[in-house]
Amino acid sequence: MPGECDRSWGRMTRRQFLRGVGYGGVALSLAGPLAACEHGRTSGSPVATSPKKGGTLVVAMDADAPNLNPMTSQVLETFYPSNQIFDTLVKYDAKFNPIPWLARSWTISGDGKMFSFVLANGVQWHDGQPFSSADVAYTFQEAGPKYSNTYTLVMEHLESLDASDPGRVVLRFSEPAGALLAYLGDPNFNILPKHIYSGTDPRTNPANSHPVGTGPFMFKDWVRGDHLTLSRNANYWQKNLPYLDQIVFRPIPNPAASVSALQQGDVGFVLTQIQPVDAQRLKSNHQIVTLSPSVLARTLDLWPNLRHMPLNQLKVRQAISLAIDRPRMVRDIAFNQTVTARGPLGSKSPYFDTSLPELKRDVSKANQMLDEVGLHRHGNFRLSLNLRVVSSLDQFVKTAEIVKENLADVGIDINIIAAETTTTLDAIFKRWDFDLAVYSIPLGPEPSLQLPAWLGTVGINHAYFSNAEGYSSSTVDQLIAEAQHTVDHSTRAALYKRIQVQIMKDLPLIPLWEPIFISGYRTEFHDPFLAPDDRYINWAMTWEST
Repeated sequence: MPGECDRSWGRMTRRQFLRGVGYGGVALSLAGPLAACEHGRTSGSPVATSPKKGGTLVVAMDADAPNLNPMTSQVLETFYPSNQIFDTLVKYDAKFNPIPWLARSWTISGDGKMFSFVLANGVQWHDGQPFSSADVAYTFQEAGPKYSNTYTLVMEHLESLDASDPGRVVLRFSEPAGALLAYLGDPNFNILPKHIYSGTDPRTNPANSHPVGTGPFMFKDWVRGDHLTLSRNANYWQKNLPYLDQIVFRPIPNPAASVSALQQGDVGFVLTQIQPVDAQRLKSNHQIVTLSPSVLARTLDLWPNLRHMPLNQLKVRQAISLAIDRPRMVRDIAFNQTVTARGPLGSKSPYFDTSLPELKRDVSKANQMLDEVGLHRHGNFRLSLNLRVVSSLDQFVKTAEIVKENLADVGIDINIIAAETTTTLDAIFKRWDFDLAVYSIPLGPEPSLQLPAWLGTVGINHAYFSNAEGYSSSTVDQLIAEAQHTVDHSTRAALYKRIQVQIMKDLPLIPLWEPIFISGYRTEFHDPFLAPDDRYINWAMTWEST
């Protein structure tokens, strides 16, 4: 993993900056664009120190975007290009510290209920219209609540938004909004132009295919299935940015083809498609950097349907957990480029409970526990269970195959049902038609806003990406609610530790290992991955040397 690059914060040190983010009543500001720095380079890679204008970055991603409105199309294929076209109030550095962007400074009240943002001066939309607080108000009060579930969570207790001053926005909440800054830089919170979307249905507005933003790159052309081209915004409000002339997105569904194009120099960046075996091989190629930073804290888990016998018995779930060979998954699937999971939250999260023990295999004890609950063998097996998995997710399918082998050792016959994405997700989330499932939960960057959907009682609702297992714990629900309203970082972290302990005590999911989604880029491109996760990637400061 790349190390963090040093940046100059003017008179404010990094420690002072972080202290300001964590406590109320502190105004934060950062003048001018971020200093360029090298991030994620392999040892021996050439490092040029003077950014220059020009060049084209060709980006390979697995599919075309449905459209380019991050409010209505909340998939990564939309986020990648829309992050270049639009701007958010804040962005994040490699450690997920909020960085001023459209909001150049902000003040947080001591009780965590009032946030005042001073907006950048002289910002124009790509069509020349001026940007103002009215655009923020439209995005946060009209478009967001109607078309994005994320807004419903983040802005649940928003009482008022004052946009009377074109250069300032004041948000007031009825409850402390301790996690607000962890979401204002999310692609869902890219600011939309009021003059284009107001009075229309944002889901069908023609601008979704020909967007107008305030970002460093402007829409140029889009031939669906072939390429999407963005050109440099010569009037970008951040002086001297961006450096690149163009970004070209190419949908390449085949991961092997993407890696081949990267090696040959036909593309400069591959987004999250590189398989672990290929990443291992590419380590010897000094023209390519591979990396997988993530603050989403993903774990790959085995989900039991708690409505089904005998999976509703804790001892059965504990026995299944004991039967799993997690180190084998890390070794054989990820080539030791990641770690086993120890709880519902990935180890890259700042809230991960490091006291949670390693989950070790004990086949003898697992067999004993199954005998104790009366699940005796009849021939080779005690019972048969269906396991669902998305067939196109190679890491997931290989995990399911190891689960099948492991559980056979304790007399559980697994029937793997591997199908395409929509079929599998409908079965798991909408119909609850599964005994077991292999799926991944992202609980970052701020767990309190993701936990209700994935593991809270309110998440038992037949919606995609919800509590399909049927887990309901009043203890966990109460701790989540407390965390949502807690401003102090250390207090919130303590609540998250209690949640992780309780979940591992109840085992509504069985953690397996931490999946990796690997990207790669050619070393002639500098500063192409300064973000803490591919979800937030932005190429405003990327430049090409020859």
